[in-house]
Amino acid sequence: MKQQLALLRELQNNDLELDEILQRKQEIVARIEENTGFLEKLVDDLSNQKEELEDVRNLHVVKKNDLAEVTEQLNMRQKRIHEVASAKEFNAVEKEIEAFKKSTEQSQEELIHLAATIASTEKSIAQKEEKVVELRKGIAADKKDAETQLAELDNNIERLKNRCEEARGQVSKRVIYKYDFIRSRRPGLAIVAAKDCHCEGCFMQLPPQQYIEVQRGENLETCPSCNRILYFWEDALSADAFPEEALEA
Repeated sequence: MKQQLALLRELQNNDLELDEILQRKQEIVARIEENTGFLEKLVDDLSNQKEELEDVRNLHVVKKNDLAEVTEQLNMRQKRIHEVASAKEFNAVEKEIEAFKKSTEQSQEELIHLAATIASTEKSIAQKEEKVVELRKGIAADKKDAETQLAELDNNIERLKNRCEEARGQVSKRVIYKYDFIRSRRPGLAIVAAKDCHCEGCFMQLPPQQYIEVQRGENLETCPSCNRILYFWEDALSADAFPEEALEA
């Protein structure tokens, strides 16, 4: 059983390293997707803003034409007021002049507001266009770097998977089943050291007789508290000092 436990520790080391690499790969892919998504949103916002700018520019042209028309009508009324013959007609023309003056003032205010909107929108668009260019360059460089990293990670993943399969092939199905079951319930460590009559996984005290059984290493022992597989800590020291001999024992 000590040989099985040594192989199981080796398998767990490979699995933990594999988990870490897969997490790193996931983080790289997620970062690229997040940056790409942000760029796409910025491009969409930029496109919408350009459409809005075009609408404001068109409205500015319409208002400018309206102002020119109202100004022309105002000039005509101001000339006409000097030609009227009666007080009634004078009053009527004077009211028209006041109405056109108010309309002129309103159109001028609207044109000023629209011009300010156009200027601020153009500035915002220019800034976003610069940001889009920067982001595209950054994402392109990041993707190129990520491709290299992902290729290296994939090679390590393949290497570790092969080592895991090799180790699994040397461990009994019963032990493998127990190991996989624990990892499915407790991601991370499925096999832990028993030291000083304690489980190093949950740090709960072990029954004295069970600790003796773990030291003997003749049977598969699990922690009564966390259910992790136990091995005697000194066995791991021996395996670390002489890894090949420990696995061949």
